[in-house]
Formats: sequence, structure tokens, C-alpha cells
Amino acid sequence: MSAPTPARLPRWFQAVLVVLLGGLVTGLLFHRLTWDDWSRPHWLEGDPLEVYTRVKIAAEQPSEALHHFSPGARLGAPTGADWAAYPVPDRLVFVLTGQLARVTGLIAAINLIGALFAGLNAASFYLCARWLRCRWEWAAALGLVFAFCNYNVRWGITLSLSQTFVLPPLILLCAWASRNGAPLRERRGWFILAALLGLWLGIANPYLAYFAGVVAGGALLLALLRRNPWSRKIPLLIFLGCLVGSFLASNAGYVVQHLRGATTGALPRNPGDFQVYALRPIEWFIPPTDHRVPVVAELGRAYYARRHGAGEFFYNYLGLLGVLGLAGLLVRGVRHSVRRHWRRLDPIFGLTWITAFGVALGINSWLGAVGFELFRASTRIGVFAHVWVLFFVGTWITRHSHRLARSHSVLLAAAVAVTACWEGTPHLGDRAVAARNQARWQSYEAVTTLLEQTLPAGAAVFQLPVVPFPEAGTTMGMPDYEHTLPYLTSSTLRFSYGHLRQSPALQWGRYVGRQMSAAEMVAALEQAGFSALWLDQRGNADRGQALISSLQTLGLTELIAPDASLPVRIFRLKAADRPQIPDYNDPRLKEHWYDGPDRAGEPLLLSQRGWYPLEKAEANQWHWALRASELGIWWEGAATPAKLRFRLNSLPASTVVLLQDGRELKTLRPGPERQEIEISLAQGLTTLEWRLQGATFKPGGADSRQLGFMVENLSVSVP
Repeated sequence: MSAPTPARLPRWFQAVLVVLLGGLVTGLLFHRLTWDDWSRPHWLEGDPLEVYTRVKIAAEQPSEALHHFSPGARLGAPTGADWAAYPVPDRLVFVLTGQLARVTGLIAAINLIGALFAGLNAASFYLCARWLRCRWEWAAALGLVFAFCNYNVRWGITLSLSQTFVLPPLILLCAWASRNGAPLRERRGWFILAALLGLWLGIANPYLAYFAGVVAGGALLLALLRRNPWSRKIPLLIFLGCLVGSFLASNAGYVVQHLRGATTGALPRNPGDFQVYALRPIEWFIPPTDHRVPVVAELGRAYYARRHGAGEFFYNYLGLLGVLGLAGLLVRGVRHSVRRHWRRLDPIFGLTWITAFGVALGINSWLGAVGFELFRASTRIGVFAHVWVLFFVGTWITRHSHRLARSHSVLLAAAVAVTACWEGTPHLGDRAVAARNQARWQSYEAVTTLLEQTLPAGAAVFQLPVVPFPEAGTTMGMPDYEHTLPYLTSSTLRFSYGHLRQSPALQWGRYVGRQMSAAEMVAALEQAGFSALWLDQRGNADRGQALISSLQTLGLTELIAPDASLPVRIFRLKAADRPQIPDYNDPRLKEHWYDGPDRAGEPLLLSQRGWYPLEKAEANQWHWALRASELGIWWEGAATPAKLRFRLNSLPASTVVLLQDGRELKTLRPGPERQEIEISLAQGLTTLEWRLQGATFKPGGADSRQLGFMVENLSVSVP
């Protein structure tokens, strides 16, 4: 008796086979052939480290991570980091991954869950394609193409944005609700599907939830315009209701913090980001710079060299098969338009809708202009195009291959799947890369193991340079999230890294690390309970040599021997027996106007509110502002008159009003001359307010900021 064909197997069993096939392809793509291969980090810089950190937190404290995802005391020493203002998505996924990590190890757990999601993405597309009556071999082949499209492969490490298995059934739900037709007789299945999709997306990545809501909203609008029966619209309403309810419930803490204004700066956003990170439909056709074929990769490099702004590029590349499919879909759309077959244009309407929403100056940009700034990267909505295009390819091939023998069709489908997956993915199986990352990981493990053996249990380590979490960007030569590595490779040590932007604890750390002398810094850290000072040399202009020399002069002992392969120097501190929590309300902890240690006996300048970061050129230093900003001046002595000197620059027709305690001091006009104003300094903090009267502008080029006025070479002198 012959074995049953896949078409005769139970549908759930077919889906399981596709999931396993997706996991197998993941292993081949990343060259993970042994357990050691699965335990090696493929990425060890940038955003993947943030993902590893969340999984580590979830492994150590699952119940807290599930409810409010606080990193506890292991990050943000000495008081612990507060992430209430940080919207951490996919808590359930990260908690489950964290529990798996307790068994398999951190990296292996993340790699295995990533492979599982790849399999689920393939199986989801397979089941939906089979519902569209595609031949099983082509449904499986195109499911793999979808699972390993550029978007899913490059976002796979996030364990969030790669959960695109929700998109194929969502597209079917939208299509069924918006198409003309008789009222639904069997509603139960659609209602359950709508509710499950909405509930899952609500607790998943906010970007996926947001763009799913956008696509479903467009389908609902189309259904209303077509005056479809309510029985077809109700599933969409159920989906949107469950989506919004689930999202608000899972992000209630963040929403409350946002309404209270506490999220300012947690995730830095700039109005210009809506153009830099906008959807560019041409990028569906542009191959990446790391394409496997060198000649094709040159096209990507040529495009990137001329592209305005960095943004997120090459995630939306459809691959050669997808490009051909999109071309065919557009040709068919033109044909149906000429023949006025409007009911057959739903995929074209969908592509038009996401394009109108996501492009620069599109609907998402309008929303950002009125204050809805969180979802700046509208380029991520482009992944929906993969679903529409591959559904078209699957149904087209099925219609035109009905005379093809099954064996020939299976061979052709397999060849297309292998070719498309090979062409559409970057080369990720380089063992040299994996070996370098593994060696680096082991170096950090060796260091943190030594620290845990040398320092007291639960010792606190202060990390320099002081940078915020998340999205700090590169600091000198130190990559983003680099301070997470000692946390990831240790078990009991506490680290100062992990504070959100503008948190008082981060401001204290910056004040200690930037403004104090070496002796003052050591005293402050020891008083706060720190047992070691961790210096990443890449984050300093002189590789920290000046500070290292000062610490050696003070007699501090290095805990590890300098190693060229690990650009870190670690010094032993004597933590106080009774540590004191720093005073986070000290006004001097605000961002300082200039870099470098404070000068004794001189007023201290603070960029309290509304200033862009310090910029320098030769002997000049300046800050830009938008419209309203505040300058703080801290003075230790008795009240005294003082002189404020600076240069002011803005558009020629603009002026800036300078106020103190609500009283106007002077209306300033821009010009090359140095201006001088008499002010009065009280003991403690004096605040000066600057208000622009005039237009703002964008400098252009890679600088997407909106600028109003600039204050250069600012100084304050007292008699």
C-alpha cells in the first residue's frame, strides 16, 4: 500500500510538517548542524543584545517580566532600573523563551524560538494558501519563501517583528469581509479567527498591532463603501475591538506613564524620522547590498549611496520571485481596471492603501505631525506586500499547472523554493562570524566569572561611559547595547547600565562620570555602594587613557589584565559598609551645557530643557533649540550680579526673547557679534527661558532636525 500523499493527511499534520521544514531550513540557512552551532550567537551587537537582555530578565524573574517587565536590581544599580516608561512587547513570548533558556542556555533558546517562528510563518501561509485552493506543493514552497523573505530573516532575531504568521490569515479575513457577496451563513469560524488574531496581536509587537489595525481599518472602509452585509463586517469589528482591548490591557502601565508625561525621551523620536523611516515602494524591487550575487549587490550599493537618510533599508526586498509576482499582479490589476472588474482589485487596493499610509508625507506622517510619534517606521508596513504578492503567485501557478503531472509539479515547486530562498536571503552561514562572536562571548564569560569569584556576592559595577537604555546609538567607538554583555554572561553581579533617558538615576550617573574628577568620582561611587568600575575604552576619545592614569595614581587595583581583544579596564572600588542612595533631586544632575569636569568657583551651566546635544567645531561649541528652551545656572556663592555672553544664530527675520522668572530681560537678534547681558544669580539654581519668535527650518541632508535658534560659546562670569 502506497504512503498517503500530503493532500490526504490531516491538515493539522500537514502544518506540523511545514513547521518542521521551516526549522530545518533555518538550520541550513545559518549553518546550525550541531547543538554547539545552535548555542552560538550569530549576532552580538546592536538590537540583538537588547533582545538577549529581555530574555535574560524573563529567565531570572518570570512573574515580574510577565506583569511589568522590570529588570530589577541586576540592571540600573544602585537603585535598580525603572522601565515603566518603556513599552516592552511580547512579554509572554519572552517569558516562555526565558524559561526555555534555563534548560538550553540563553543563546540556544533564542535561536530555537526564532526557528519555531520561521516554521509558524511558513505553516500559516501554507494553510491560507490551501484555503485558497493552491496545490499543496506550491502552498508549501511559497510558505517557505514567505517565511524566509528578507523582512522575516533580518527581523527574526527580535522574536517580535518576525511573528508574521498572523498576517496571511488577517489578509484573508480582510478580503472576505470587504468583498461583495451574500451575507455569511457560517460566521462562527470567522468570529473565532478574528478574536484570536486581535488578542494575539494586541500582546505582540506594537508595530505589528498598529499596522494590522491600519490594514483592517482599510478593509472596513472598503466594506462600508461597498455597502456589504453587516455579517461580513462584524468579524473585522471583532478583530479591531479585540486588538485595541488587548493592546491597552497589555500596555496599560506604559499608557498611564505616557499620559503623565513620564515617557519623554524613553524612545527618542524626531519629526524628521517620519521621512527617514517612511515606506519607499521602490525598495520592494531594490536588492540588498549583501545580496549573494555580487553584480546584483552592486545595484543595492548604488541605490544606498544615493538614498536620503539611513533609515531601515532592504527589509522589504521581495526577491526575484516576488518582483515578478508584483509585476504580474499589477498587470492583472490594470487589465481588471480596463474591464471594470472592481471586485477583483482588492490586492491592488490593499497595496495602494499601505502605500498611501506609509510613504513620506503620507497618512502616518500626518499622524506624527499632530503628536502620534511612537510609530515612525512606516516602512515596516511593507511586509504586507509579500502576502498579497505570494498569494497571487500561488493562485496563478495553480490555475496554470493543472495539466502538469504531480511529480513534475513537486519538483518544480521544490526548485522554485530553493532558488527563491537562496536568492532572497543574505549569506548567514559564515562560520568565521559565528566563531568570532563565540570567542567574544566566552571572553566576557571569563571576565564576569572572575569578577563574581573576586567581588562580594551581588556586587555593584559602575559602567563607563554612561549611556541610556534603549537606543543610545554608537558612543565614540562603542556600539549600542554593549554594556549588556557583562550582564548577559553573569549570574549575580549588578550593573549601572539600564536606566531610561532623562531618568534621575541616569542623570546622576552622567554627572559622576562626566563632571567629577577621578578622585571625586571614586568617592561618590564607593559611597553609593559600587565595588568595581568598568571602563569600555571604545567609548572615550582617548580610549580612557587620562582617566586610567588618574585611577592608577589613586592606587586603584585592576581586576583583570589589559587584553587587546577585550577593550575593557576594570578597577576595584571599596564599597561603603553602609551605602547611601544618591540624591537624585540635585539640580546639578541635569544635562550640562559643556562636556568635561566642573570648574571650581565658576557658575555651572545646565541645558535643562529643549536643547539639542552639544556640537563642536574647532574652538566653537553650541547647542541648537527648536522654539522654547531653558538654561540653568547653578551658583554656590551668595546672590550676585553676573554677565551672560554668547553668540545667537537663527533665521534673519527671527528674534529670541530671554526671560528670567517670567520677566523679559531682552529681545535678542541673531548676528555674528558676541552679545552680553547682565543677569542676577541667586544662590543655588537660576533658570533662564529662551523663546523663539519666528520660523524654524530643516538643515537638510542627513540632518532631519527642525531647528529654531542656536546659542554659541555661552559663558557666565561673576565679579
